[in-house]
Amino acid sequence: MIENGLILTGSEAELLSRALSEVKTKAFEESEVNLDDTQALDTLVACFKTAAKEGQEKERCHSYLSPLRKRLVLGTLLDRASGADRR
Repeated sequence: MIENGLILTGSEAELLSRALSEVKTKAFEESEVNLDDTQALDTLVACFKTAAKEGQEKERCHSYLSPLRKRLVLGTLLDRASGADRR
């Protein structure tokens, strides 16, 4: 079996270590569960995936509403302009 590996050194390793420590602390505070490094990393990755998925859903919503909003604003401006001509 061939495995892929990642080697972190220096500040990258320190940053990951601090992030995993924070995840472990938060998990213990919320549910009194002790996580090892692998479980903490899995939890961290899952949170990032969830955040990315929510971000994509928001982008889809905004991309749909943006053209609609533009048309509504344009329609309102045209109605105001045509109403001003009638006066």
